[in-house]
This record gives sequence, C-alpha cells and structure tokens, in this order.
Amino acid sequence: MGSIDCAIVTGAGRGIGQGIALELARAGARVLAVSRTKTCQETKRTIKAGGGEAEALQIDLADPRRVEQAISSWLSEHPSKKIAVVLAAGVVGPKGPLLEADLADWLNCYAVNVVGNLAVVKGALPTMLESRFGRIIGFAGGGSAYAYPLFPAYSASKTAMVRAIENLHEDLAGKGDFAAVCLAPGAVETDMLQSIRRAGAEVRTTVAMSEPVAFVRDFVAADRCSFSGCFVHVRDSWSRYLGTDEGLPSKTFWKLRRIEETRQ
Repeated sequence: MGSIDCAIVTGAGRGIGQGIALELARAGARVLAVSRTKTCQETKRTIKAGGGEAEALQIDLADPRRVEQAISSWLSEHPSKKIAVVLAAGVVGPKGPLLEADLADWLNCYAVNVVGNLAVVKGALPTMLESRFGRIIGFAGGGSAYAYPLFPAYSASKTAMVRAIENLHEDLAGKGDFAAVCLAPGAVETDMLQSIRRAGAEVRTTVAMSEPVAFVRDFVAADRCSFSGCFVHVRDSWSRYLGTDEGLPSKTFWKLRRIEETRQ
C-alpha cells in the first residue's frame, strides 16, 4: 500500500477494528489482528482467504507488559519499515455514577482502553524509530469531548487517550515521518453500540462503518498530514488536509473543547 507495509490493529476481531483490518489488508498491508478473544483468528482467515497477508495475536490488553513484549517479538520476526498502529480496542466499562462505582472496574476500563492500547504502541515504537516512520490512530468517541454520565469510566478513558495521542505527537516531533491522531469515529452499529443502547443510552445519529474505515485507510496512505496531534471527528473536513501542507485554520477546533478567555 502507498505509505505502509504493516498494520497492527487492536480490537480487530469485530466491529470497527475488524473493518479496518480487512480494508488495510485489501490495500496491501500485512495485518496483525489483535484481540482478547479468538475472533482475531477469524479476521486472519478472512484476510488470507482474500489473498492478503495476516497474522493473529490473541492477548488481553489489560496485561501491558505482556502486550508490549508480544508486539516487539512479533515485529522482530516480521521485519517492517513502515508501520501503522490502529488502536480500535475498547471496553464500555462500569455503568453509573462514581458514587456507586467499584473503582476496580474503572481500573480495568483504563487498563484496556488506555494503557493496553499504549502498550501496543510502545512495543512497536523501537522499530518505528529505527525506520523513522509511523502512523498511529487512537479512538476517542463515546463522550470523550463532553460529559457521558451513563458510562463515565469509558468516557474518561477515551478523553485520556486524546491527551496521550497529543503528547505522543509531541514526543515524536522531529524524529522522522510520524503522524498520530485521535479519531472520533461516530456511532457505528456494532455490538458495543447495541450494549450501550440496552443500558439506556440515547444514540441520536449513527454513521456507516465505511466512514471511520475510509479515514484510517486514507490517513495511513497519505504522505503528509497537517493535523497530526489533533482530535478529529470522522465528519470533520479532514480530507482536505491530507497530502498537502495546508495548515488548519485553527487547531483549537480540532482538540478537546475548553473555555478560553479572549483578551482585548
């Protein structure tokens, strides 16, 4: 494919992660499909049946040291020069207000949604830095830009991922051809969305699976990106800023909302 030869995709056993893994394989990337359950094996079989290259890694992201070591080991056995890491794995976590929560459930939600996904990046970074190339996509929907009281742990963990990606962008500045973004994929009809509905959440607008899949495909294939480090909604005008040096009119609108005082 245009810019990458390897894609490591978490949450690749179903939903958006699986859709992305299949699309990147169709575009010519070797895919490592990562998931907690054996569903990643089905993704692998589907890719290989279509003539693509794929491996599967069944691992619990809640064990970050093991995850980092597994990714590092896999890359040592499958040399790649241009790697994309897509962090689509996530758990909804506990329902209800903090007052009623078992904080052990919050900890598990963070362990998967934030630390486990970042362990995948950390395992891949030495190879990325050696080749001076990398594309990293985090996911931060589910109320990451506003209060989401029905699932506050999930919302908070996704907000943390936005900041993690912003800091990662700064860490990698000047070290090569790197781009890292956090994508709000919109509400896609997945098993997770159905479970959120069953819990009583209102879902006003949905998007087609093809929209976040197209974003990832185009982002990893672009040779330039002027919104690295930003928080992008799938329906933002992101396509005009891929493959060009055109700067964003104001990065304020591409980050988490905040209160700003305008001084005269």
